[in-house]
Amino acid sequence: MPNPSNNPYLSRNRQEVTAESQLWEEALNAFYRDDDETALALLLEVLETQPDNLRAAYLAVLCAANLSDEETVEEVCGAVHRHGARHPYALGCDAVRAMFYANYERAEHLFDLALQALPDDIDLGIGLAILCEQMGQEEKCAELYRRVLERSPDNIRARISLGISYALSGEYLSAFAEYQYAKQLDPSVENPHQHLGRDFYADGLLTEAVQEFLQAIAEEPEQPAAYFFLLDCYRRLGEIDAALDVYQQIRIRFAHEPELMSQFFEQFRMFNEALPLLERLHREHPEDLEILLRLCRAYEETGQPAEALNRLEKSVPDDPEAGPLWSELARLYYQIGEYQSAAAAAKRAVEFNRYDQEAYGVLTDALLMLGKIEEAEAAAQEMERIQDEAWQRYQRRFSGLEEEGED
Repeated sequence: MPNPSNNPYLSRNRQEVTAESQLWEEALNAFYRDDDETALALLLEVLETQPDNLRAAYLAVLCAANLSDEETVEEVCGAVHRHGARHPYALGCDAVRAMFYANYERAEHLFDLALQALPDDIDLGIGLAILCEQMGQEEKCAELYRRVLERSPDNIRARISLGISYALSGEYLSAFAEYQYAKQLDPSVENPHQHLGRDFYADGLLTEAVQEFLQAIAEEPEQPAAYFFLLDCYRRLGEIDAALDVYQQIRIRFAHEPELMSQFFEQFRMFNEALPLLERLHREHPEDLEILLRLCRAYEETGQPAEALNRLEKSVPDDPEAGPLWSELARLYYQIGEYQSAAAAAKRAVEFNRYDQEAYGVLTDALLMLGKIEEAEAAAQEMERIQDEAWQRYQRRFSGLEEEGED
């Protein structure tokens, strides 16, 4: 009898099944590590070969919602509806979709229906916990994560999320214990002291935060975030010498990472420090639209709107279909009183993105300043029409959802 392992067709099928199984495991592991970006990419790959995998679809929608990725939320939910699935995970997709659009009452109803069918399901439980967190129901959120951990004690996402729930309730020691547990499970997750420091920082407990960030730096000196949080804590506390010491450490330790440093400086509104780094990045990547816009914002924040305009005016001819450039250009022109140029740039912006509300606002205001009342009224009416169209589109989603989500 021939050996089945020598059959190339059977061997290939086994390899494909093994690859699909590994991909699915990687996607689940990324989701349970609270790495939504990686998980979403892997889950979408899973759905390419397994379009009927409703669990993958539900998790993809949940990750996309967490990442504010409306397009993916709509695409995956639409695919589930086209399959006509009535599975609890299909209800879960609709629940996440409702949560994404802040229709919390409906989202909770749909999660309850799904969990009635699968009461012990971990993934649906995590989704409902995320909903409760968004609704500000910290106690219920914590209870849901505890239930998940009863069934899956090594679920890193649930551990960290439970810790966050504890911190929101002021139970910092309990929060730290959960962060430590998660770190023991996976050394790559955030340092527990850094996480607790961010909790203190968010609650305005800066002195307590300083101690946690110092401990995090002592344990993991190569990780950047704690340095920047510590720097901002010292600045807010008025401890200038300590802040300067940390700033020097940052410049020495992370000098070779201008992208990382600039993002942190922007996050903490240290635009004078971010500016030379962004100028360097723009020289190295002149085609990168996001870097250009960040650079212009930094110029504006440091009192140099003319330089921001100069950069944009040089860049627009190279990429005439870059709507965000025109929108930013219109705003800056208006700010310095060049209303004719502001109106022209705003018109170009809305040509490329008819939903650019900021550009419509600049256009209307610029036309008013130019005394073009009728044109300004027409622009305002068009803006209202676009807003109404968007609202109707939003309502249609839920009218369709109501029809498809009901048993």
